[in-house]
Amino acid sequence: MPLFDRILIVDWSGAGQPVTGKNSLWACLARREGDRVVIDWNENFPTRHAFMQRLDVVVGAAIAEGQRLLCGFDFAFGYPAGTAERLTGRADWRALWRKTADEIEDAPDNRNNRFDLASRWNATHFAGEPRFWGRPYQHVYADLSDKKPPAPTNAPLAFRRSEYFAKGAKSVWQLTYNGSVGSQTLLGIARLSRFLDESGHGENVAVWPFETGFAGTFEKPVVFAEIYPSLFALPEGGEVKDALQVRTVAETFARFDADGRLGILLDRPAVLTDDEVAVSIAEEGWVLGIGHLELPREMAA
Repeated sequence: MPLFDRILIVDWSGAGQPVTGKNSLWACLARREGDRVVIDWNENFPTRHAFMQRLDVVVGAAIAEGQRLLCGFDFAFGYPAGTAERLTGRADWRALWRKTADEIEDAPDNRNNRFDLASRWNATHFAGEPRFWGRPYQHVYADLSDKKPPAPTNAPLAFRRSEYFAKGAKSVWQLTYNGSVGSQTLLGIARLSRFLDESGHGENVAVWPFETGFAGTFEKPVVFAEIYPSLFALPEGGEVKDALQVRTVAETFARFDADGRLGILLDRPAVLTDDEVAVSIAEEGWVLGIGHLELPREMAA
């Protein structure tokens, strides 16, 4: 039996102003209709604020209609082990999410303070051993370099465990330049944390695997999960890559859900030790589909 009735896939954006087209925020909502996968919409949102308004509608509708919804977001849900304790005093993902939400400013027009915040955290929590790096060349920040710092030798390290299995994955500490995910992560975590606390839907949402463990069944009707769209091979097409990517992932997950493979991807990856499972659930999170070595070809099916 499929786990979900609807699947929402989101290609996030760390933009500092309203923007559409390539490298902006795209999202696609798919649903099952018998044996078919139907795309309800595949849209480009100029701002994170505009998307979050839509997310509120989508989540609210699923709850009201008794439907089960998977929401996949392509930014990191966690930081390398040791980060949360450095910043909050506790090795706890939710404490770090709330601290990020408290200190990130993200206006309706995408203006935000991510570089200022990273510079301040480098100074206050990583003094003498900066983690965050990357900034616009035309701006200068006291404690944020445009160059990659030496690789840390003590926690938190440069990468989470999951990223060692994702070809081409960038470190969450890198805020800008080609392929970076750091800005998206700061802004995305802040937005989702506020959504859980302020939308009125939080009690019906579970964040995988933090609140669910590595499980293929869920008590709550809505599940948020971290995804990595580059796991999926894209068909040929003339449309914007981001639009093609979110639709491909939504369709693939819906197809996997119909035949039971999505449940396998949500389960515990065989590559993890018990200690690594504990760290993933407490702080680092995991990427849906990563580490399932028996399914590499299926991910591009």
